[in-house]
Amino acid sequence: MDEFDFELTQEDLTQLENIEINFLNHSFQIDTDDEDVLQPTKRRCRRIVLSESEDSDSEIIRIIADNIGNTSPSDIWSKPKGNQRKVIPFTEHPGLSTNLCLSMRNKSPADFFILMVPDSIFQEIVELTNQFATHKITSFKESSRFARLRKWVPTDLAEIKKFFGLILIMGITKLPRLAEYWSTNVIVGHPFPRTIMSRNRFELILQMLHFSQNDETNKDDRLHRIRYLLQALNERFQMHYTPGQDLCIDESVVPFRGRIVFRQYNKQKRHKYGIKEFKLCCVPGYTYKISIYAGKNNEITNTTPYNVVMDLLSGLLNKGYTLYTDNWYTSIALARALLKNETHLVGTIRKNRRHLPKKVVSAKLKKGEYIARESRDGITVMKWRDKRDVLVLSTKHSDRFGMIKKRQNTVMKPQIIIDYNKAKGAVDLSDQMAAYSSPLRKTVKWYKKLAVDLLLNTAMVNALTLYKSVTKKNMQMVDFRRFIMMNLCGVHEDTVPDQRPKRIKHCLEKKDGSGCKKHLTRLTGDPHGLNGLVRVGSPVSPAA
Repeated sequence: MDEFDFELTQEDLTQLENIEINFLNHSFQIDTDDEDVLQPTKRRCRRIVLSESEDSDSEIIRIIADNIGNTSPSDIWSKPKGNQRKVIPFTEHPGLSTNLCLSMRNKSPADFFILMVPDSIFQEIVELTNQFATHKITSFKESSRFARLRKWVPTDLAEIKKFFGLILIMGITKLPRLAEYWSTNVIVGHPFPRTIMSRNRFELILQMLHFSQNDETNKDDRLHRIRYLLQALNERFQMHYTPGQDLCIDESVVPFRGRIVFRQYNKQKRHKYGIKEFKLCCVPGYTYKISIYAGKNNEITNTTPYNVVMDLLSGLLNKGYTLYTDNWYTSIALARALLKNETHLVGTIRKNRRHLPKKVVSAKLKKGEYIARESRDGITVMKWRDKRDVLVLSTKHSDRFGMIKKRQNTVMKPQIIIDYNKAKGAVDLSDQMAAYSSPLRKTVKWYKKLAVDLLLNTAMVNALTLYKSVTKKNMQMVDFRRFIMMNLCGVHEDTVPDQRPKRIKHCLEKKDGSGCKKHLTRLTGDPHGLNGLVRVGSPVSPAA
C-alpha cells in the first residue's frame, strides 16, 4: 500500500465533521445582543478544493463573507466598553490674543465695537451707497415723484455712522412710527434725533442704503446684496478671537414677512416668518461664523446638514474641538467624518437616521432607564427616558452617568446629556442678548434688515462678550448699546455709565439734642425723659 493511501470509516468521517463545525462556531462566536450582525448557520460546511486558477486569499474572504454577512466592522454595535477614540489634545488659547487682551483691558465699549465693525466697513458702505444713489438718480426720468431724490448729496463716513447711531436709538426707545422720532409733540416726540440729523435726510439715506455693486451681473447669487458685509464681518469675528474647546452649531431666524424666495416658516417660533441663519458659536455666546440659508435650489452653496457643518468648521478642524449639534445636523456619517478630522461630535439624533442600532431605536423604556450601544470606531448611541425619550450620539462619551443639582435635589443623568446642555445654549444665549433693545423694524428690503441685524445685533453681542471677558466688568446690553450710540453720533462721554449702587443697610442712630429729650418727656411725663421711660417700662415701677 502506498504511504498516502489509507481508509476512513463512516464513524471517522462523522467525528471529523463535528470537529469542523465546533471549530467554526467557536471562531465566529459573536454577542447575541448585536442585531446588525448575522450569526453563522450551524450547517455542515462543504469541503472546498481550490483550483489552480483561483486565488486562495479571495476565496477565504468569500467564505468568511458567506458565514458572517456583508456587514462592515464599523457598523457592528455592541455593549459600551468605553473604547472612544482619543483625538489630538486641544491646545488653543481661548479668547483674545495675549497682547491684544492686555492692550484692551482699560478700553471703552466703543473700542471693543471697533474690533468687530471697523471704520473700513462703514467706509465701504458709504461708497456703495453713493454709487447706488448715483445710478438710481440717473436711471429715473424727470418727475415730481422723485423731487426729493434729486436733492441727494453724497454721504460720508461721519454721517453714515450717525445714521446707524440713530437706528440704535430706535431700539432703545420704541415709538410706533419712524416719523415720530422727529415729532415736536411734547408727549410723543424725542428731542435727540433732531440734533443729529433731519428726518428727510435720514429717510433719504435709508432709501439709498446699499451693500453691494453690479447687482445686474450677480443675479445667480441670491445673497449678493449682502455677500460683502457677511464676508467682512465673518473675517472680523474670526480675526481676533479663538473659541474654546466646545463649539455649537444651530440656526436662528431674522424676522421678515416680505416676499422673498428663501423666506422660512416655522409655526413653533415666536417669529414664524423670517430668514434663517446658521451660526457657529462658543459657550460665552460669541458668534464665530454665520452662514445664511438661501434655499434648496441655490447653486452657490449646498445647504445639506453635512455641508453646512463642514463649511462652518473650515479652519477649526484637526485641532481637538468638540462640536455640539441638534438632531437636524447629527448623523453617523458626520460623526465619522469629524473623527477623521480630529474633532468630536455630541448631539441629539433623529431615530430615522441611517445605520443606527435597531435595538436602541426600538427599545421601550420606563423613566430613568437607558439603553446604549457602541460601534467598533467608538461612536456611542444612547436612548434615555426622562419625561420623554431622548436619543443622543457621541464620539466622546460612553454610557457613564453624572450627578447634578436640580431644585435642591441631586439627580443622576447621562454624562452626554449633562455636557450637551452646558454647551448647546451658546446660540440661544447670543439670540437672547441680541433681542434686548433690538433696533430691527419693519422694512420692505430684506437685505437692509439683515444688514442691521448683523451690524447692530450680532456684532454688538460679540463686542459686549469681549468687553465682559477682558475688563471683568458687568454691563447691561441696553447700557452698552447707548454707549455705542453716543460714540457713533459723536456725543462723547468721559466715563462709562455708572452701575446701580449696592443697597446700603439702614441703621437707626441716636441723636443728641433738646428735641429728642422733649419727645421722651411728652411720652413719659418725666422731665428727665429717659429716666421716665425706664421707670414706665420697669417691672418694679409703681405704675405697674
